[in-house]
Amino acid sequence: MALLKFHTPRTDKRTTEDRRTALEFGKIGEQMAARFLTDKGYIILEHNYRRGHLEIDLIAQDGDELVIVEVKSRAYDTILQPEDAVDHKKRLALIRLANEYVKTHNRKENIRFDIISIISNVNKTEIKHLKSAYNVMSF
Repeated sequence: MALLKFHTPRTDKRTTEDRRTALEFGKIGEQMAARFLTDKGYIILEHNYRRGHLEIDLIAQDGDELVIVEVKSRAYDTILQPEDAVDHKKRLALIRLANEYVKTHNRKENIRFDIISIISNVNKTEIKHLKSAYNVMSF
């Protein structure tokens, strides 16, 4: 049985190197998620779609659906799963930005909100794809 490590809250003082490492690992996780989706037949339309301080990690096409994907990566086991970090506030921000994307790109497809959770450590990498993790109607 693996020992669980507790996530260090962002309020704790992290060094610049810790932040840089976390950002690099997040980017690697996004690349892994994009590869995972393309292997399943998705078409990646956008990487890191950003407006102001808001960002969508991946925007993909899955058949007749536009898929907004939030990627959460961790390099350790925790009590909380990476997808638990996509809280109500984050979901609202993703919905707001997805609406802006649909309008500016004149998209007509149904929109689906997915989360890809990646836990990677020395022994293994686990990718979990949560399709339709939440929807606009749940708010």
